[in-house]
Amino acid sequence: MKLFEALDTLEPAFDDFLSSLTGEVHKGDEEEEPAAANVCVIADVFVAWTVDVARRRGLAHAFFASCGAFGSAILHALWANIPVLPFGPDGTLRLPEHPTVVLHRSQLSPIFSSGDERWTAYHRRHLPRGYLTNAVISNTVEELEPTGLAMLRRTLGGVPVYPLGPLVRGVPASDEDDGGSDGTILSWLDTQRPSSVVYISFGSQNTIRANQMAELAAALESTGRPFVWVVRPPVGFDVNGAFRDEWLPGGFEARARASGRGLVVCGWAPQLRILAHAATGAFLSHCGWNSVLESLTHGVPLLGWPLAAEQFYNVKMLAEEWGACVEVARGNMESSVVERSRVVEAMEKVMGGTAESETLRRRVAEARQVLSRAWAEDGGSSRAALHDFFRAMRLR
Repeated sequence: MKLFEALDTLEPAFDDFLSSLTGEVHKGDEEEEPAAANVCVIADVFVAWTVDVARRRGLAHAFFASCGAFGSAILHALWANIPVLPFGPDGTLRLPEHPTVVLHRSQLSPIFSSGDERWTAYHRRHLPRGYLTNAVISNTVEELEPTGLAMLRRTLGGVPVYPLGPLVRGVPASDEDDGGSDGTILSWLDTQRPSSVVYISFGSQNTIRANQMAELAAALESTGRPFVWVVRPPVGFDVNGAFRDEWLPGGFEARARASGRGLVVCGWAPQLRILAHAATGAFLSHCGWNSVLESLTHGVPLLGWPLAAEQFYNVKMLAEEWGACVEVARGNMESSVVERSRVVEAMEKVMGGTAESETLRRRVAEARQVLSRAWAEDGGSSRAALHDFFRAMRLR
């Protein structure tokens, strides 16, 4: 919260920067077009004040929504309705903006559950600016999220939304490996059967509780499936701190290594390389949007364990609209119950070689094709949307 509040103080400096930038553009323009020509401010929604600066200077402005369209639409509606959310007696929630979408109290980030006044005030202050921008760029694909994009466009009224995804990094060249843990993980994956390994990571900013780690570890041992688990300190500790053996069941890591059945990796792992490896058969993830796109881009089914923000709605969309994800658990609060039997059941649904798992893998393959075609020169929807965006912003 302190970081986002600090960002608000940058407005005067950014105004000065745009003043110098547009002055240089005007000076170097031989045809003496207006200084605002060919300048468009593209900003994250957490610096929403940039729209005020751009409008004062007559510049085009676009917000970049780094998460998916469905998640963006739901978050926007949640912030518009807090602190009074219309829960039903069974904990269900139907937002006025999206009455056909049924949510549950368990799918709310702790920020919404607690009604944090600073967050509420922050978003209430910035939310109206979303209607003043010239455009919204969404990191998604038209064919991947038709429902979510329709919801987002309806929410924003006349503000055009341009899906310009997937914005996913390519797999680094092999000579970029550091030869350390990267090489160890990849060499171990080389020894595993195709599509047999469960890759587990909750991202760089998220983690689960110690008792949840114990249940997940027990589930992994129960299935006997090979795994790569990227661990971070549990809730209540510095997520970037050192990991302690006591947070996992006694002897868990040693047994996994001795049997050659699994790797426990502390802190960081080469995610793109792991997802691109033929041995990787499923990704147990918090389902942050970048991880979702990276997984689908490489054709890897998802086991969803959302923890915060729009992750709950990413899982909902992937499971209900695409059938490309099976939810394992929700949240990392004290009230968030995680049962090893449910984790085992979810893994079997994805990796069990059943008709259900084959259907899921087929749907993931279809999503992968949608993402790969988005930037095709012969009619890719994201490529076309990019050209539309340039024309609308009068950029050349």
